[in-house]
Amino acid sequence: MDYTDNLQSGLPLGLAFGMAMDEQAINHYGKMTEYEKEQVIARSKDVKSKEEMQQLIQKISDGDTIM
Repeated sequence: MDYTDNLQSGLPLGLAFGMAMDEQAINHYGKMTEYEKEQVIARSKDVKSKEEMQQLIQKISDGDTIM
């Protein structure tokens, strides 16, 4: 998946750049439903620190259900 395509579709920069460093997160994100992707994006907009973003990306990478 090319994360730059997601930047154009509204993926927040912190999330896009964080996932760019984690191929497994990119793969899991690509397999999510549109609803799941919307939930991830909404959660990423509430992130207040780099550590929180890393935790969110790790959950995506692990394939955990975010909701």
